[in-house]
Amino acid sequence: MRILRVALALLVVAAGVLIGAPPAFAGNWVVTVLDPVPDRFEPGRAYTIGFWALQHGSHPYPGTFETIGLRLLDEKGTPLVFNATALPEAAHYATAVRVPTAGTWTVYGMHSPFQDYKIGTLTVPGGLSILPVPQPMQVDPAEQPWGDIRPPTVQVDPNRGPFDDGTTFVVEPKAQPTSGGVAKEPASNDGRTGPTVLAVLAATALLLGLFVVHRRRRPPAAPATEPDRLDMHVGAAVD
Repeated sequence: MRILRVALALLVVAAGVLIGAPPAFAGNWVVTVLDPVPDRFEPGRAYTIGFWALQHGSHPYPGTFETIGLRLLDEKGTPLVFNATALPEAAHYATAVRVPTAGTWTVYGMHSPFQDYKIGTLTVPGGLSILPVPQPMQVDPAEQPWGDIRPPTVQVDPNRGPFDDGTTFVVEPKAQPTSGGVAKEPASNDGRTGPTVLAVLAATALLLGLFVVHRRRRPPAAPATEPDRLDMHVGAAVD
């Protein structure tokens, strides 16, 4: 019975991985798309940067971000965090950044509860090299909430997964066909969930197999015997 209990526990774990996965594993992701930025950044100067936090790279997140802004990491991993303020347009934000010293910084968009998104590399003094975005989900433009002020068109890397740190392969942006309001999410390159579930299921199958073998090899129980009966002889009554 102990093996059976362990197997059932592993099945519960596998179900939790599939059903209760956090956003980064469940396919929920957000891309940070920048508005036009200055051509050059100098140390010690402040710059205002606008950006769009787009779920699946194409539409506003219907919930509320726990944090929203930009995170810069220097070559030693020391962070600079700049919280953002919402602008009137859906999914549109702005923040002011200031890098105190010269150096190279990796720039991330932060929008918890979703995983940070790598935007590119900032060289100070110098410019910001922006990575192309992953293939966005297709959404009917008629369902988007924006008017004249909307997210800019950016370069797309069809080989970049939404959880990757980025690649260098670039293709020019293409018009996305409409799908009658039905959004299609591109496949993620993040394969961590699949192997985890397969490993749990394999372990469960092994334990169930051991349980079955153990049941078959166990010697049959001896048949129950009735207690010895005492023969009761009733003697003739003695006068």
